Amino acid sequence: MDFAIQVVAAKRVGDDRAEVFSRPHGHLFVLADGAGGTSGGAAAADAVLAGARTFFPNSPSDCVNFLRDLDRRLTSVGQTTAVVLLATDSTVFGASVGDSSAWLVVGAAITDLTQLQNAKPLLGSGNARALGFGPLPLVGRMLIGSDGLFKYVPHDRIAALANLPLTDAAAALIGAARLRSGALQDDIAVIVAGRRDVPGDGIGGDSPPSGAAADAGSLARRGIS
Repeated sequence: MDFAIQVVAAKRVGDDRAEVFSRPHGHLFVLADGAGGTSGGAAAADAVLAGARTFFPNSPSDCVNFLRDLDRRLTSVGQTTAVVLLATDSTVFGASVGDSSAWLVVGAAITDLTQLQNAKPLLGSGNARALGFGPLPLVGRMLIGSDGLFKYVPHDRIAALANLPLTDAAAALIGAARLRSGALQDDIAVIVAGRRDVPGDGIGGDSPPSGAAADAGSLARRGIS
């Protein structure tokens, strides 16, 4: 599976995080958007990624229990959204809480995997209600993003940009959320992924080094397996 990640802060320091971890039968995709305006939002988002490094889920219920455990452990740290998603060559499942989203995009058709999630309370409140999804067939492109994308870009525009070659898609999605001044209204984290055998999912272009900056306050990365 190929994937591209971009995380861009609206100001100098942001609270959004995203990472992909290799697993024996697929990849674990993780995205967290720390609660803005709180001192612990970034730390809570970091803790989601840290916990995911040793998380090997086999079912949606595993993902729900992972988030429930984090909800309890983060009460003294801060609050954040979270999406955890395991994708194999043929299926996808996971769990989420908050207003970050995960989609499957086939042409202009969108399947919102996180449509029924609970936006609040957030992870770290001690009362978060994580909701699982799947397993479902993995078709088309997979898109995971924070509300800095989904709140400010029309959904049909997001779907169109998600179908671009992966090297272009993540950057184009970030660009679509920018004001005419070039500023962002909120931090954005985006992961776009697709199977290599799906037409139009070729990456193309040169790979940036891991952690290479796309612009000030941002992280851009690409992965191939």
